[in-house]
Parts: sequence; C-alpha cells; structure tokens
Amino acid sequence: MFRKIISASLLCILMQNASAQLDSAKLSQGWSYKMSGFVDPQFYMDTREVVSAREEQMLFYPAAKKLDADGNDVNASASNNMLAITARIGMKINAPDALGAKVSSYLEGDFTGATDGGINMLRLRHAYINMRWEKSNLLVGQYWHPMVAHEVMPGTRPLNMGIPFHPYSRYVQARYTQYFGNLELNGIASFQLDNKATGPEGGSTAYLRNSCVPELNALIVYRGENLYLGAMVNYVLLKPRTSVTDAEGRQHKTDTKIGSTAFSVFGKLNAGQVSIRFQGIYGDNLFEQGLMGGYVESKLNADNEYSYTNLGTTTVWADLSRTKGVCRPGLFVGYGCNNNFGDKVDYESTVFGRGFDIDYVWRVQPRVGFYPTEYLNFFAEVEYTNACYGAKVEDKDAYYYKSDYNVDNYRFILAAVFNF
Repeated sequence: MFRKIISASLLCILMQNASAQLDSAKLSQGWSYKMSGFVDPQFYMDTREVVSAREEQMLFYPAAKKLDADGNDVNASASNNMLAITARIGMKINAPDALGAKVSSYLEGDFTGATDGGINMLRLRHAYINMRWEKSNLLVGQYWHPMVAHEVMPGTRPLNMGIPFHPYSRYVQARYTQYFGNLELNGIASFQLDNKATGPEGGSTAYLRNSCVPELNALIVYRGENLYLGAMVNYVLLKPRTSVTDAEGRQHKTDTKIGSTAFSVFGKLNAGQVSIRFQGIYGDNLFEQGLMGGYVESKLNADNEYSYTNLGTTTVWADLSRTKGVCRPGLFVGYGCNNNFGDKVDYESTVFGRGFDIDYVWRVQPRVGFYPTEYLNFFAEVEYTNACYGAKVEDKDAYYYKSDYNVDNYRFILAAVFNF
C-alpha cells in the first residue's frame, strides 16, 4: 500500500513541477504543454473461467475443461469484478524547433502495472521524443509496437483490446518515417520490456538482447482523406540459451538462435459517421504480441544441444462503429487459428508459447456507447469468445493434439469514462 501511495504521489509531483516550469518564462520562448487522460472504472462478469491477466481484465479466451472426480467441469463457473486500474494520465510537451525539426515529447502512465503483481502501481505506457521535418519524422522512445497499427485499433473498451486477434504491446524503439505525398515508409528497430519473449527462463528480455539484433519492422502506409491502408513485415531473432549442460554436467557455450517472421495488412475506412477497421496477421512466434504462438525447443542429443521450431498463427479481425452522435453502437469480430495445431512434438521437447492445444478461437463483441458530453461517456458490451481445444494423442515417443471440444464464455461489461 505504501508503494502505491508513493507512486501516485511522485506522479502528481512530477506533473505539478512540469506544469509550473512550463507556465513560467518558457511559454514565451516557444514551449507549450497539454495534459490529458481519463478515469475508467469497469465492471465485468464472466460465465466461465478464462485465460487472462491483470485480475482477469485482460481476457484471452475461455479456459479448457477441468474435470473433478465426479466428471463436473470446475472451470464452468461464473465470476465478476470491478476495477479502475486503467486510469491514465499523460502530458505532451512542445518545444522550440531544433535541427530544422518541430520537436515534441510525450509521457504517459496508468495503473495496470507491468505484471499482475504490480496492479495499482504506476507503470510507463509511452515515453518518447518526436522530431518532425517537412518530409520525414524520427520517433525515439517507448511507443506502440508497429504491429499494433494504432490508427486502426478496435473501438472496444476492455483492456484486452481485441487480444488474441489484435496485437497489444509497446516497445522501446527508434522509428524513422519518410513521406512521399500520401505514402509513408517506415523503418523500426525495437526492444522488449513489458512484453517479454518466453523461453527456458520464463518471460525475459534476455532472449532478444542476447541475439544482439533488435526486432526489425518495415512498414508502408497510404494515408488518404477517408482511407488508411498499410502493410508490414516484422522479424525477431531470439537466443533462448547462452549455454547447455552435457551428460556429465559440464557447461558449454551455445549460439543457437531462432528467427521468426510475421506479415500484416490493415486499414480503416471512414464513411460519414461510420468507421470500418480491419487487420489480418500471418506469422510465427507472436507470443509477445498477445496472440497464440511461440516455439518448440527440441533436444538433439544427450549433451542437451537444442534446435528450435516456430509455432505460427493466423488472425483476422474487423471493427464497425459509429463515430459521432450521442448513441454510438459498434461491433468487433475476430478469428484466430493455430497454424501448427496437430503437429507432433517429441516428449523430449518443450513448448514455449500460448495456445498450442487450441485449434481456433473466435469472438463476437457488440457494444454501445452513450456520449452525453465529450468528457463523460458510458459503455455497455457483451464479449462472446469460443475456443476449440484439442485432446492430447500419444504416438510412440511423440504427442499431438486433435480437435476435441469447444468451450465458450460470455463477458458482460459496463464502463464509465471521464476524459480530461
């Protein structure tokens, strides 16, 4: 409790000090600032246990069956909760021009924590410096991972923001953009922090750091008056181990790595008061993005030398919403499948990732927003998610999963938002 109070107090002090400084002489020297944020309490109820994070507010999909001694499904149980941890505060600071560019910075935090153990603690969401020239732009700092494509994010209110169909992650990065009229070419090199890769030591940034290659992304965007389209390719290289132990207990250095590639197309169409957004993703090892996938570590010999195989996923989603008026209905639909479902895995191998025992997942999520004012809004949503789980089949020294049964979950959400 004491740490939570300290975190909140430090945030207030920092914001007050920044405001006081910018309210002084600097304002007359080309400096300006704008604070923003919201308070966002949410009530949610599930009809089944779910695979999730942050006190189940970030929902992935319904949990598999868990039978008791009488054959009853223990996970077929309802629960509810109410949280306000998504409350957010941010500040944009505009500075005088430098090196021929318009210079600004943005700092934002919320209270969801970097892990479940940090809930209600202040955590960093965005922190970047932006330099804009006439035909180019450089962003350095923590920002949305390029696969998130923040211009076409779903209009849903829950913390999961379309996971496991829509990516949800922020990386520390250097992002360079070159403008050619309505076209934008982007090159991004990024590094993990909150969204860590998984591996032999659990979730860690070390697998990416030890590869000595940042995550790389190339992105092309067309930005029109009412049409926004983009395509990207992403590459990540991981080094899961720096050493292995032989049969006699001696350690040996290893440089074995695994490279993974992903592709995405996305877009947004505005037509009057209606907005249509969509995205499709095909790629390997997208665990860090909140999607299904990962990789398999296979033992090659008794000296514990390993090889690696990617686990891929395909997802598509679309979001239809009304963007103006007091009443603003919307609908999110998503589908994701495990590209490697049914593949055999040796019993000496280890699977690192999410959803390896799932064939496919789909979701339908209608919502309605009530906007009596721009600063006070109310929302009601129903999130229906269905997952097809596989039964484990043994085959000599290996096993695989075969589609077996479906489970579903209804999540009912009520939220109030105060924007400032």
